[in-house]
Amino acid sequence: MIAGLLIIYSCEDAVVENDLAYQERLVVRGLLTAGNPIEVTFERTLPLDQPFDSTQAQLSDVTAYITHNNMVDILEYIGNGRYNAPALIAQNGEEYKLNAEWNGKSLSGDTRVPFTTTFQNGKIISEVNEEGDTVHYLQGLLTPREGAVYGATWVILDPVSGFHLEDNVIPVLQRESDKDLNNRLTLETRNIPDSLFSTWRSYFYIRIHAFDEEFYNFFLTQDANNASTNIFSQSGINLRWNVEGDGLGMFIGKSDFYVKVF
Repeated sequence: MIAGLLIIYSCEDAVVENDLAYQERLVVRGLLTAGNPIEVTFERTLPLDQPFDSTQAQLSDVTAYITHNNMVDILEYIGNGRYNAPALIAQNGEEYKLNAEWNGKSLSGDTRVPFTTTFQNGKIISEVNEEGDTVHYLQGLLTPREGAVYGATWVILDPVSGFHLEDNVIPVLQRESDKDLNNRLTLETRNIPDSLFSTWRSYFYIRIHAFDEEFYNFFLTQDANNASTNIFSQSGINLRWNVEGDGLGMFIGKSDFYVKVF
């Protein structure tokens, strides 16, 4: 569930005049989704006074490895700035540490892939808002685990036609400390557009997203709370990264699952 480009500082094609000093830094983006092969992308920052060119940012000569259960897996370059260790699959509850070096710069990061957890009472909520309009969204109760944060999105999935559409924005991310007196979190999606709701009323699922708690600060400081493939596509210099050293970016564990709602 990781795709979008992580663009740091320069994200427009236009050249912008500025007085900021350029500092080349290593950029990493890696989303370790439970059950999927681990893949990490490495890039570098580019000067602000030139158009952004992803081919100039992508790096093909990074030395990187991941340590897991006292074993070391060397990351191999597979193109377009992407690296992987083919035999390394992200596992629930497991911890992974990344080390990387490039052009005299180094960075490190560590994360834990969240465990799955209990979700219940998934349902469609229809209510009248302050403007007098009827809105629809999905809601359910989750029992959180320590060390993870949670959010939800709506999904339309028709197994017969194969139609699949998903919201890409998590409206709120909740921590284990936000639980109620019954030790549960109430997760809600964004409102569902009326046209989609009327057409696909019987095909809604709620998707539960669980991240390593280190993701919480990044979520609060990004410009838009993109849920899946675009969570690393936000630009800005005030984001809260979880990597250390001569670099920027996120190396973060994630797990997710779908639940049918009625």
